Amino acid sequence: MLKKINNLTVLAILTAMMVLVMFVTIYRADTESDDYNLLYPTLFSQLTKVDTLTFDSVDGNFTLKQVGEEDWVVADYFNYPADFDLVKRMLIDISEAVVIEEKTANEKQHGFLGLVTNEAGGDALEVKLYDDDEMLAGLILGETRAITAQAGPRQTFVRRSGEAQSWLAEGYLQISPLMLNWIDGEIMSIGRERIARVDIIQPDGSTATLVNLGEKDKFGTPESGKNTVFKYEQLGYDIAGSLYQLRLEEVIPVNGFSRQGAEVVEATFITYDGLKVTSQTSFIDGFYYATFRAEYDDHYLDKVPPAIAELDLLKSRDNVENEIAKLNETLAPWVYRVGGFTGTNLMRARADIVTESSQQIPMPADMSGRGMLLP
Repeated sequence: MLKKINNLTVLAILTAMMVLVMFVTIYRADTESDDYNLLYPTLFSQLTKVDTLTFDSVDGNFTLKQVGEEDWVVADYFNYPADFDLVKRMLIDISEAVVIEEKTANEKQHGFLGLVTNEAGGDALEVKLYDDDEMLAGLILGETRAITAQAGPRQTFVRRSGEAQSWLAEGYLQISPLMLNWIDGEIMSIGRERIARVDIIQPDGSTATLVNLGEKDKFGTPESGKNTVFKYEQLGYDIAGSLYQLRLEEVIPVNGFSRQGAEVVEATFITYDGLKVTSQTSFIDGFYYATFRAEYDDHYLDKVPPAIAELDLLKSRDNVENEIAKLNETLAPWVYRVGGFTGTNLMRARADIVTESSQQIPMPADMSGRGMLLP
């Protein structure tokens, strides 16, 4: 019995050693050289020809298409604009990736490096670059070496599409397989420093109004001014900044959207330099959906406080009118799902914004004669 156990132990050790040798063989360099070569030696000179990108992974398949010199769209997401900066950065990063080690060409070992494509039942991301129908490059991305998983260039196991040979490449190859990560997520960005007035109008006509108090980032109600008591200290600042770096969570073509009978709350933001943006927001099935439009409103042009004028952020009429045209061209076709924080602020009633002085909870009287107790 003891001899049988010993034999099993020896067999287990030998098996473990064989597995270890296999991993070392796969992960070690087949060739060692300090003369690193580009993964795609001629790609950089061809980047201006790239007009189509395809992505294939377990997270889905989608395509980006070029529709202008610096304009790309997500073809599988209503042709919504893609983030050009992300596209440009990815193309450059792929063209600059360098091969630092030759790895296995054995397809049976690709799984250990994360290099089995979605088509073959694996979870690797495959990105292909096209000029019309001609593929200029195809990249299969596998595992990243754990020891290099910090900031900066990383070492990633890769294959060229259609090739069994694998490589260890170095570069910025953190490419997202998620379609929504490639859309241009910013709806608009109107700095709160420009905002003169905000009106939030409920379906019954009741209105909550905030105005700039003559200083940067200071807001209150017309009635109380600097004595306005918000539900929390930063609330006026937050509401006035609702359009600053406003981002979407989802987008739907306006022609295919229904508010399903939900109430609509309208909010208007008027700037000192003549821009007026109106939002119409509804709360539907747990999410906030909003449409936006822009127009010109000169009501506050001659009412700019000195402290705001000194910021030198206000625009000329020509620039504002160009801004309005560009905003409406971008905004008109879409309904945007916005985050809960922004959606709540776009729909707030007056009672949800300010605390009336008569409703403030007074501090208890000091009956001890010792004064306030400080923490």
